[in-house]
Amino acid sequence: MNIRSMEVSFWRRKSKTAGFAQLYCCITVDGKQLNIGSTGLTVEWDHWDGKRISSQDPQAHFKNERISIMHDQLQAIYNTQFRERKTITAGGIKRAYLGQGGSVSLAALFELYLRDAKTDPERKLTTSTLTVYNNVRKKLIDFLIHEKALDLTADEFDLSWAKRYRRWMAGLAQPDGSSGHAESYIIKQTQTIKNVLIWAKLHHHIASNPLEGMKLKAAEFAEPLFITEAQFQALRKHRFERAVLQETADVFIILCRSGFHYGDLVDLVAKHKTSIRQGLDDKPWLIKKRIKTEVAIRVPLFDEVKAIVERYGGWEKLPLRPLPSFNEFLKVVAAQVDLPAKLTSKAGRKTFTDWCFNVLGLSTDAILVLLGRKSSKGLEVYGRPDERRVIAELKESKVLKKGKARK
Repeated sequence: MNIRSMEVSFWRRKSKTAGFAQLYCCITVDGKQLNIGSTGLTVEWDHWDGKRISSQDPQAHFKNERISIMHDQLQAIYNTQFRERKTITAGGIKRAYLGQGGSVSLAALFELYLRDAKTDPERKLTTSTLTVYNNVRKKLIDFLIHEKALDLTADEFDLSWAKRYRRWMAGLAQPDGSSGHAESYIIKQTQTIKNVLIWAKLHHHIASNPLEGMKLKAAEFAEPLFITEAQFQALRKHRFERAVLQETADVFIILCRSGFHYGDLVDLVAKHKTSIRQGLDDKPWLIKKRIKTEVAIRVPLFDEVKAIVERYGGWEKLPLRPLPSFNEFLKVVAAQVDLPAKLTSKAGRKTFTDWCFNVLGLSTDAILVLLGRKSSKGLEVYGRPDERRVIAELKESKVLKKGKARK
């Protein structure tokens, strides 16, 4: 058995009252230190020698007894866990001392992780990212309830549990009637859980990460769902009898020629007075930070977008509606114009990316600027060059042109 020693120590912090200090307690287990909290004692600064309160303090006997009791209580918890052959951690001892139990459940651990993620100024996570993390937590809790293991401790969620979770995700019924989440989605969810356990070990909540060493294969993304240039032009020309369908089609056209996520379009409309700016080419550009990453999107105001905005009388008058409603109406639009049946607002960003790659022939670096991305990692989710791009580049090949000239 790996024996971990524990050291209990006390230290002073300057009080708001000049010349006084407050005493705090901390423990060190296996070289890892963790604060237990305040002792509730205030002493004169010079009356503390690092271990005891000097007799100059008239209440020294009483205060030293409280320190000894706290020390002994912590030591008793350590001895109990040692006797029961539990894995001893600083976090486990602290929780037991505070009456929270020695081992933290995976569900409770995720709550702690989210709380830390929200308050850590160095991480600077956006509301959108925190929402994604919370959705992972909700899905994990659904799994634990399904397995009747809501009290499963964090250090018990090992490789076998991770595999069960992945199998459960792969067979979960979807709202559209299909079965199972995409493999890429499952990999992302599992990676987030793994990150939570890494954080837990770093913050002494668990002694070891049960998923340490587990390697997740790179996500293999399905072909992005977009509409072709011919389908896009057909959509532009079509006139719908129902106003709500025409409005939905118009907004989708804007998404297809701006590359915005629906939420970013809503945000742009709210901030259009400061987000429509003159570019270096003296033409209007759409420039705003993405909600999810706060990376700036920089997109020229293309004619298709400009025409629709002018038809409605300005950005603030665009017929935006809640995303679920928009997607429902978009499926009706798709059925009437013979577009892919599973069309959603996300297809707008993917159509824009495909247009940039394979119609305009733009470079990856240029597309990263347009989409508001820092890296091309994961860009294939939205679009990728195909044979159209190859054909276009072959036509511009100087080598091939010289060969044809010689003939």
